[in-house]
Amino acid sequence: MHLTDAPLVWRYYSRMIEIYSSIECPFAYLAAYRLRRVWPEYAGRAAIVWRALALEYINGRGPSRPVIELELDLFRRMEPGLPVQKWSRPAWEWPVTMWPAFEALACAQAQTADAGMAMSWALRYAFFAESRNIALRGELLAIAQEVARETPLDLHQFEADWDGGRYKGTVIAESRRGWHDLKVNGSPTCVLPDGRQVSDLATGDIEIDEGRAVLLHHTPFAGDPLAVYRRLLDSAV
Repeated sequence: MHLTDAPLVWRYYSRMIEIYSSIECPFAYLAAYRLRRVWPEYAGRAAIVWRALALEYINGRGPSRPVIELELDLFRRMEPGLPVQKWSRPAWEWPVTMWPAFEALACAQAQTADAGMAMSWALRYAFFAESRNIALRGELLAIAQEVARETPLDLHQFEADWDGGRYKGTVIAESRRGWHDLKVNGSPTCVLPDGRQVSDLATGDIEIDEGRAVLLHHTPFAGDPLAVYRRLLDSAV
């Protein structure tokens, strides 16, 4: 699958929003949660394409547990309904990479847009709310089975594509394009149909010292966060 390819269903939409994000990014998890709350109003009228924007591609290291847990604590207070828990499994089970999960999302999304939307959420939910190691093949296949219960995901095709590394090059290319060609501001960034980029997704002004995993400053967002997502989706209708 090339970077510009898309499932057949997307070809009925002249406009779509590309969301560049990293799966282990709490900012992207919050964005996905809020997007799901307004999506029923737009399903069938707008199209979302999930693009890999691996933080480990640009940072040169795997997911930072102290920083992730700091951000989750902040977002839990911001959105009390956000499904999240502190990592409940042994420390050695913490995933050291997210590349396998990116490939799983690409495999699902290549089949249908609905499967891609469901897989994007299911992977993040499994990691943030259930402490599942989404770097493991067994976990990814189990999550795919869950997604297949609510979308027309072909599990045999999914497994064959993931095992064969069919979209490995795709997720690396997307990350390279996001960071180096588009020069996005960070995860998540929405690329609108007219090419504009939006990365300010109603989280307020946040400053974190990632080296020490310390929150330095936070000014809450003033307004209705969901209105921000509705305006984004309106651009693709």
